[in-house]
Amino acid sequence: MKNKTYNRKKTIVVFFCAVLLISALFGRLVYLMIFDAAHYQKLAKDLHERERKIKAARGEIVDRNGVVLATNRTVCTISVIHNQIKDPEQVIAVLCQELGEEEENIRKKVEKVSSMEKIKTNVEKETGDRIRNLDLAGVKVDEDFKRYYPYDTFASRVLGFTGGDNQGIIGLEVKYEEVLKGTDGTILTVTDARGVELEKVAEDRIEPVAGNTLQISLDHNIQKYCEQAAKKVQEEKQADSVSVLLMNPQDGEIFAMVNTPEFNLNEPFMLGEAEENLNQKEKQDALNRMWRNLTVNDTYEPGSTFKIITMAAGLSEGVVTPNDRFSCP
Repeated sequence: MKNKTYNRKKTIVVFFCAVLLISALFGRLVYLMIFDAAHYQKLAKDLHERERKIKAARGEIVDRNGVVLATNRTVCTISVIHNQIKDPEQVIAVLCQELGEEEENIRKKVEKVSSMEKIKTNVEKETGDRIRNLDLAGVKVDEDFKRYYPYDTFASRVLGFTGGDNQGIIGLEVKYEEVLKGTDGTILTVTDARGVELEKVAEDRIEPVAGNTLQISLDHNIQKYCEQAAKKVQEEKQADSVSVLLMNPQDGEIFAMVNTPEFNLNEPFMLGEAEENLNQKEKQDALNRMWRNLTVNDTYEPGSTFKIITMAAGLSEGVVTPNDRFSCP
């Protein structure tokens, strides 16, 4: 009788322990499925979806007559997805040959365990197309845009230029960044738990929105003529620099803004041979001087511009008339 009572109590205790354990597990399951569902849905989505950006084309800059002064060239960004690579040695060999990079640098990026690793940006489209046509597993070639200035040095300190990420650095490029930059798009692919893209599953694609065109008051022909005149004066006078600002006196529109010597907008970080041996700080100072728009950033002696005040004073006092002429050699 004692044994039966003891066994019954033992069974009841085990039963209640099992009920408590099952209740705890059930409660935890309810919490995960209902109250914490959004968090785990996001983790699952991040695990099974891979997102790649589609760069938006930057808006063009045109003169008052529609002449294009800043536009874009199509380039490529080469990336690798570690879990999708089947033959790492082939990928390393091809990328070294096509991109002209050191094997050590390429190998380090190819062997790095990450969701996606950029190998190189601003790759010429012809090179990118060759790599794409090889259809190497784990290698992605995405089209991108690089800023291009058709006239190289034309109005360089006015237009400014962009960096490697196509973001404005100086001049109008940075002043009107929000107008020009556009909105990037997205390519979304579905993968398994190992990060391998699933075949026959459609990609989600959000198309990029190009930036707006910026039309400025500069006149290409007038600016070109003023640049030629400024260069001629600089050579004749052996001057360090020459600045020209040509405005419409009726409304203040700027037709030309010249600062010689100008620099090549397609190679904005290229200094002259005399400055190659400078240290990093000296190089940056030299670049800042080269990029500086003297016309609007520097002060200067008024010179002949003060004649306007003299003329206005003479007319106001009545000592001269609009028909009087003076010789001032």
